[in-house]
Amino acid sequence: MELKLSIMRPISKLILMFFVAEIIIFLISSAIPINSPSLVQQYNGIESSIRNEPYILIALSIFSNNVRVALLDFIPAIGILFLAYSIVNTGMILSAVMTANHIPGIIAAISLLTLPHSFVELPSYAIATASGTYILLRRNEWIRGILTLIIVPIELFLAALIEASLFFVSNPYIMWIASAPVLAGLYFFYQYLQKVADRHISVNSSTSQPISTQQFYSLDSQYFNQYRDNWAKALLYESQGDLSNAMNFLWVSIINLIAAIAIKMNMPYYTKEDLDRVIQTLSYQYPQLNLLYQQAFSHKIQNDYQNFKVSITQLAAILQNIYQTSISRRIG
Repeated sequence: MELKLSIMRPISKLILMFFVAEIIIFLISSAIPINSPSLVQQYNGIESSIRNEPYILIALSIFSNNVRVALLDFIPAIGILFLAYSIVNTGMILSAVMTANHIPGIIAAISLLTLPHSFVELPSYAIATASGTYILLRRNEWIRGILTLIIVPIELFLAALIEASLFFVSNPYIMWIASAPVLAGLYFFYQYLQKVADRHISVNSSTSQPISTQQFYSLDSQYFNQYRDNWAKALLYESQGDLSNAMNFLWVSIINLIAAIAIKMNMPYYTKEDLDRVIQTLSYQYPQLNLLYQQAFSHKIQNDYQNFKVSITQLAAILQNIYQTSISRRIG
């Protein structure tokens, strides 16, 4: 988990942040007892109006409402307020309905989160809000926000199909059979959209200004510099006797170095599995590399700093040589 977070895309971090905030706000707002006959009447009216409709009409009704909410969430800056408002409102309605039935709202909220459509629907609002926020924060990469938004209506339509089916099945949890592959498919589609955004941003960057040698190598050089900076921080922590932080910075440092090499090899470097593949590829030429990498990881898990330091130092020496050799070849 630590590895993946260290190399997670900024937009993915925003999505995760908003999704966690959604869950927390929903649980808190639903946990506050609310005695409101008008909210209960509002909920009952909506439910009764669609309960007797055909399956497809129920799904379309759910979809149209949720898409409207997601589009409001997408509005840069303001969308964050819309997200908070819609989640609080949902929690309050749930609390009012449960209070009228003498059931704690927090229990109902937790139960609702276990239903199969929840983890298809809820992330879509976080994705919409993160997409709009990303455009605001990185205006020169606005295309990533737009491309990421593409997944939202698809995700909400699939969520609506799953949620509508709950009116027709005796056991709602059986729909996890449909939700699980949907979530997997959406994940891979999300990764595909991010790679499309990478290519588009890379092309635009290369055509918008003359390419100097320094600019061409800036991305892998940035990771290489991070490798050296984090290594220096690790040694500082080691000198202070803080071996836990020293180990963490050494590991992050080596990840930075592998990422620098991965860029030069035109290989993806977004997860630990991707970086494992970089090591495996290099191991054909440097057989000891994979062994050192696995040993270092094992010693880190075991919190064995002394052996970890030996393995990671040998690993760094080989990887640094690979990086600098490829730089020399490319410049030559």
